[in-house]
Amino acid sequence: MNIAIFAFVCLSVACSTADTLQELDYDWANIKSRDLYVEPIGPAPEQQSGLRIIGGNVAARGAFPYQAALIIDNQSFCGGSIISNQWVLTAAHCVDTAAAVQIILGAHNPRSTVNEPTQVRLAANGRVVHTGWETSVLQNDIALLRVASIPVGQPGISAVNLAPSNSPTYAGSTGTISGWGRTSDASTTIANELKFVEVPIISNLICTLSYGPLVSSQHVCTSGAGTRGACNGDSGGPLVVAGVEIGIVSFGSRLCESGNPSVFVRVSHFRDWITSNSGV
Repeated sequence: MNIAIFAFVCLSVACSTADTLQELDYDWANIKSRDLYVEPIGPAPEQQSGLRIIGGNVAARGAFPYQAALIIDNQSFCGGSIISNQWVLTAAHCVDTAAAVQIILGAHNPRSTVNEPTQVRLAANGRVVHTGWETSVLQNDIALLRVASIPVGQPGISAVNLAPSNSPTYAGSTGTISGWGRTSDASTTIANELKFVEVPIISNLICTLSYGPLVSSQHVCTSGAGTRGACNGDSGGPLVVAGVEIGIVSFGSRLCESGNPSVFVRVSHFRDWITSNSGV
């Protein structure tokens, strides 16, 4: 594995304001999801009935205490996951050009703090983007955000365990995706409430039938059968199996309901990189 350490970048808002941003109002009407799309090279697999994160299940409050919402430059939205009291894991394409990133934790509805005593809003004060991140071939789509102090252990906020480097492929297992991604291809905004869906994990060989050589050993894929999977706004969020994060939402088809697979960064492939840059 090519482990590349990227120097900390001090994000402008984090360098000039306090870490806690409880009173900051976001321009939600103009915040759009930050996503990666790929045109599939083959037809989508045969459709089946089922649930999807677009129109899927609303999560119980506090069910995903590691889930993070990211507001990038008050213009873009992504997901992320808490991995320690100082670090949030996300996708490189979410934060690679960011001047400022705010992180919302302990949230069910990140648009509002009303009736959400667990919600905390913090500013990232540094980031590490994999130096091998290649937008043209969608490789090494992984990044870390540093925060001065994440209140891990506070109600509604905890860190997720990460898959070790010697993990299996997980093909044939069932994973859980969580996030605030769009509720349908017709919708134009992220969801108000945190949603989740359980998805079958497929082999990379099957995944290449849709996306070709863009899918490599550093990826893990979930089936899109039954129009289940990640959608716009879920980028950077976690794919979890039995309480362990094994993937980070990276890319998929432009049409979330097309039935094509969702593609994730494989956490085990980058486990050494994560440790080298965060100590986690």
